[in-house]
Amino acid sequence: MVSITRTMAEQLSLPGLEPARTGLFRPEVINSWRGEPEGYTLFLALFPQPEDAQQIARAAAALRGRHGLTSACLPAERLHITLHAVARFRELIPQAPIDAARAAAARVSCTSLPIVFDHAMSFPPSKAFVLRCDASSAAGIARLRQLLALELRRFGLRPDASSTPHMTMLYQPGFVAEHSIAPIDWIATRYALILSHKGITHHQWLGEWAMPPTAS
Repeated sequence: MVSITRTMAEQLSLPGLEPARTGLFRPEVINSWRGEPEGYTLFLALFPQPEDAQQIARAAAALRGRHGLTSACLPAERLHITLHAVARFRELIPQAPIDAARAAAARVSCTSLPIVFDHAMSFPPSKAFVLRCDASSAAGIARLRQLLALELRRFGLRPDASSTPHMTMLYQPGFVAEHSIAPIDWIATRYALILSHKGITHHQWLGEWAMPPTAS
């Protein structure tokens, strides 16, 4: 994973695209008690619609209580399934990879994806307590990741796919073994490009693309 390639400007001059804007991207300035961001991560992810996010958040709270976990659940608006980490930055953020990621994401056509979470578990290395989806849902997510990866690479980016589709509910040390749960059903109808302000838990939305219903 690199923050930007030397050939980015040339990649962005492909037919039908405006040349990349020169200079740096200015992230939102967030007043946080946590202080300044520790860096930034540019990523693409599926985000549930607000009503679905609230449903998932309620299920996460119930699982938290069931397992006696004490860490706070993530807010509903932060719940997502990561598709690709696109780039990482320490301080300065070039404009070019953001423009490239937007252009690449806009070229992908994907219909909405039915998602069923049917398992929960801990990921010990990251301390994440997560929801896992069924095989059919995972296959649909894999197809979208493949489509996005092809376009991202076309624009000179080197995406880093999350190998196991999941949605993080909270972070806590310890281990909860994988186990089945009552299915949580929802329809993924959008994916977004996000700049994560690391260390201050802020998601800055840089683009959003609709996934229309499957034609009947």
